[in-house]
Amino acid sequence: MKIRESNKKMDAGKIVQEDPETEEVITETTEEKLCKDLDIARKQLDEEKDQYLRLNAEFDNLRKRTLKEREEFIKYANEKLIQEFIDVFESLERGIENARKTDNKDKLIEGMELVYKQFKVVLERNGLVPIKALGEKFDHSKHEAMMQTLTDDHEEDIILEEFAKGYMLNGKILRYSKVRVSKKKGSEKESDTEIENEVK
Repeated sequence: MKIRESNKKMDAGKIVQEDPETEEVITETTEEKLCKDLDIARKQLDEEKDQYLRLNAEFDNLRKRTLKEREEFIKYANEKLIQEFIDVFESLERGIENARKTDNKDKLIEGMELVYKQFKVVLERNGLVPIKALGEKFDHSKHEAMMQTLTDDHEEDIILEEFAKGYMLNGKILRYSKVRVSKKKGSEKESDTEIENEVK
């Protein structure tokens, strides 16, 4: 009895009969599996796309909110300081009104001194401190030399005069002190009179 070779196959020494119907069923099952996998992949892609869009929208909202909060902060950053200055402003306003009504200079000076003290307290409470200058050793990080005076009466680089006060705000320089600084007379021939040179 002969076995038809078209329906039989040799596989590792064993004879396996091919069944066209089984092959067709296996093919259909593979196609169905691929379709299911494709559907799953599409669903995952849609979910991830949706998640990305939501996250992107949330980030955009956060960015806009942060920008708005920053603008609000900048707008009202000096609110506390301004509130404190209202009292000083009103004191100055009252002082001007009283000065118009009186010829007494002493009262006017007294009123101005009170306003000055009030003003100073507010500035100091908010971290503004004047830089020490007169009689101090010149410091490039705090002082700006406008003039030099040749002298033997003082050590080198001692501040002899302050033209404009310098200020620090919480340790940071806001304005340098503009000063006149001592300079020792050298061995060069100089007159005994005080010579002032503008520092360039």
